[in-house]
Amino acid sequence: MNADSTMLATQVRARRAYEGAMLRLGLARAAIVTSAVAVLVALDVARLPSPAWLVLVFAVWLFVGWRGALVWRGALGGLVAGLGALALPMTVLRPCCAAMTTAMSCTRPELCVGAGVALGVVVVATLPRLRSPGEWARTSAGALLAVASLVACRCATLFVGESVGMLGGLLASAAGLAAARAWWNTRIVRRERV
Repeated sequence: MNADSTMLATQVRARRAYEGAMLRLGLARAAIVTSAVAVLVALDVARLPSPAWLVLVFAVWLFVGWRGALVWRGALGGLVAGLGALALPMTVLRPCCAAMTTAMSCTRPELCVGAGVALGVVVVATLPRLRSPGEWARTSAGALLAVASLVACRCATLFVGESVGMLGGLLASAAGLAAARAWWNTRIVRRERV
């Protein structure tokens, strides 16, 4: 057995141990977030069309928990906005539509877009300050994946138009603000180098 094969075997064992530890960490993180959503559902603060939605939440949070690092840091901001969306009362989303029977009878669709924009602002405000566009991309992806997994649970009980408005507002504001914030931070970094 030569030195190269010994080093390769050591690297493989180290990588396996690292991935196993990250998977266990991801399982713990996913269990905590899914339990929080389940408690909100049990307290009747949030409604899910089916308990099967908890499997989707668990799978998404298992992934971001397993990836760790920047994806997880972004997901924490998405968690804040997503839990806020789950706890958002329907009277905020449908203040004038109590007798609404179809999506076509909604008279104020801008409220859902506004709620989505507000959630997007929360997501962007919680993103950490990073230096490179690659770091921004990973962190933003984690945040948007996390918040989308929780907002999707809320939007499952809404009409299609309301869901599209809320998710569209969220994604548009988060993407726009994240791009603006990344641009501003690159200006600051360039100025510091000069």
